[in-house]
Amino acid sequence: MLKGKLYRINKIEKTPKDGESPAIRRFCVTLSLDGNHGIFKGHFPGNPVLPGVCQVEIVRELAGEILERKLLLSQAGQVKYLSLINPVKDPRLLVNLKFTDIGPDEFDVSAEINSGDSVFMKMKGRLLSEKPDGNYK
Repeated sequence: MLKGKLYRINKIEKTPKDGESPAIRRFCVTLSLDGNHGIFKGHFPGNPVLPGVCQVEIVRELAGEILERKLLLSQAGQVKYLSLINPVKDPRLLVNLKFTDIGPDEFDVSAEINSGDSVFMKMKGRLLSEKPDGNYK
């Protein structure tokens, strides 16, 4: 879990669009990176970069926080890294999330991580909720 160690959530806002299906939910999350986290010492010394796998994990963790469920990323149909995230230059990030209900325990997610005019990452994937027996399907 990266929350509370690598990043801190500052604010979660629901951002609905008029006339959109109730099966679609949108949120904007403001978060702060800890530029002193140990991961940046190895990735990369003197030029810290947030690893792509951490960006995907942040999206999964934020989705779980918002949907109040333990989630598994079952598909990552599209992940595009458009620019490097340097925690010194961009310690504060915006994560825009859009969830589409597929079923009671399944959601499509679209996410974008940005700061100001810089878009760092875009992804689309599918999330599954943990069942009471600890399984996901």
